[in-house]
Amino acid sequence: MIESEIKFITRTDGEIQRLQLVKLPDWDWLEFFRPRPAEDPLPGLSRIYRQFLVPACPWIFGQMALLRVPAGIGIPESDPAPGDSEDRLFRAAELLREGMRLVRGRPLFRTEEARSLWEKLESAGALAIVCGKLPITKVIPVSKQLGFLSESGPQARLRVNASFFIMDPFDCASPYDSVGTPFGLCVKDGEILSPPMYEREALLVEKSGRVYVGRPSVRELAIKVGGRLFRAGENAEVFTRPACRQTAPDGVPEAVIIGRKVVAAGPAGGLEVPASGFVLRSPQLGGIEAGETVLYHGLEDIAFGIQVGSSLLKDGVRSGRFLSPYYNIRSIKRTAYPPSLYPLNYKKDRAARIALGADQAGRPMLLWAEGAPKIGYRKGINSCGASLSEMEEYCEAAGMVNAVNLDGGGSAQILLEGKRQLELSDRKENGSGQERPVPLGLIVY
Repeated sequence: MIESEIKFITRTDGEIQRLQLVKLPDWDWLEFFRPRPAEDPLPGLSRIYRQFLVPACPWIFGQMALLRVPAGIGIPESDPAPGDSEDRLFRAAELLREGMRLVRGRPLFRTEEARSLWEKLESAGALAIVCGKLPITKVIPVSKQLGFLSESGPQARLRVNASFFIMDPFDCASPYDSVGTPFGLCVKDGEILSPPMYEREALLVEKSGRVYVGRPSVRELAIKVGGRLFRAGENAEVFTRPACRQTAPDGVPEAVIIGRKVVAAGPAGGLEVPASGFVLRSPQLGGIEAGETVLYHGLEDIAFGIQVGSSLLKDGVRSGRFLSPYYNIRSIKRTAYPPSLYPLNYKKDRAARIALGADQAGRPMLLWAEGAPKIGYRKGINSCGASLSEMEEYCEAAGMVNAVNLDGGGSAQILLEGKRQLELSDRKENGSGQERPVPLGLIVY
């Protein structure tokens, strides 16, 4: 049985906060799922950029072209596997980066290939332009993985957003990154659906029932590619950001891996390190090609695991600060920054948030802190949102002993029996909620 309770808190500063607490009987109930892909995520994404992200920090954004590649649009020098639009998307983005730039929101072309492709995409409604203050051009491919939770799994009893995904233009840091690509550890019944990234904290549930917050690393796993097992420090090297932006061209075969797929391979090194994945290097990788499936071994004793934000509670103790490595956005010129920079104040900056945790008996609990509406906020009437420090407080009061912060902000929502009991923080001009597309969720059928 799923238990749900709405809580109402009046804070000492006169702000109010609404919370939804959901309790589940067992971790077996929770599954990872991918929402049905949205027919066109571009309008929603460009709205988020224009309405929220760019106005908040216009001086860190350049001239941005968001694109998708509909079926039927030919991409020069592209020969993807049948039905594989991600390869075509990467190639289209590369052609535009090489052959055009934006000046005051208008394209200037250096090559006829870029002009022809731009006109095709523009005619198909597959382009959106958003302009910040910086005089640089950023071409941002949009993944086909994005979808809406409310439009997926209609028979589900519970749906909630889950992990981080590539969202900001800064996250598209290599030719292999696209907006909408999820990253971070996802484990179910010992099967690693997505590898751990950036040594950030994860909520882990052992098959024995023990729940704890750990910090898993892809370097600790056995990585199986092309029927061969690779281990960092033994027969392979693993390169990730922020330590490495591009590997050395020293003649050793490499593979760029995102999730459970090889997205690029090179026989002599020198590959860019993606924000949403890593580069695997080994003399034994010769002959590996893009499209190969990747499997991971090493967490067979984990019944459920998810890696997103910093921990909120560890064995009953509040974290009090970021315990996972994050990087301030001001450092992006000095490091090969990872995604989700978290340029915020842990104790003061409020937003909509989702926490996943467990009580003393190890039973799963979800907590949604409703965020302040980004249009038409009224103090004392609308929820103010929670800082991460306040989220610790709410989780502790709800009875959680271990908890991590899931993806929040405009993505935060819980759908119980198909309905939201709290409000989304993103709003349309008329004040109604505006759902953000996400690539991954948690579901209870």
